[in-house]
Amino acid sequence: MTFATGLLLPGSAAGYCTTRERIQLRNEGVSPQEIDRLCGVPPQQQTVPQAPMRSLPPVQQRLPMATVCATSAGPCPMMVGMPVGSACACYTPWGAVPGIAR
Repeated sequence: MTFATGLLLPGSAAGYCTTRERIQLRNEGVSPQEIDRLCGVPPQQQTVPQAPMRSLPPVQQRLPMATVCATSAGPCPMMVGMPVGSACACYTPWGAVPGIAR
């Protein structure tokens, strides 16, 4: 197979081609197998084994959700549910009154 390219493979002396060289070969119509043969395979990076990810249930299923904020001025409905016991506030004409989500 003859290649009509001016591409020099400086990386081939080290055993592999750069990404740019591989892309240029691919753009010139060289098959992936031929690119691997010409360039070799880059050294594998050492990987650290990782523990498998556990899927956690959504927060709404794990914690009871509150829809009312209980304050010293009385309860008020919350527009967005939040976990029971979270800090919340009821807004009055005189300002925000802190409370607990119930």
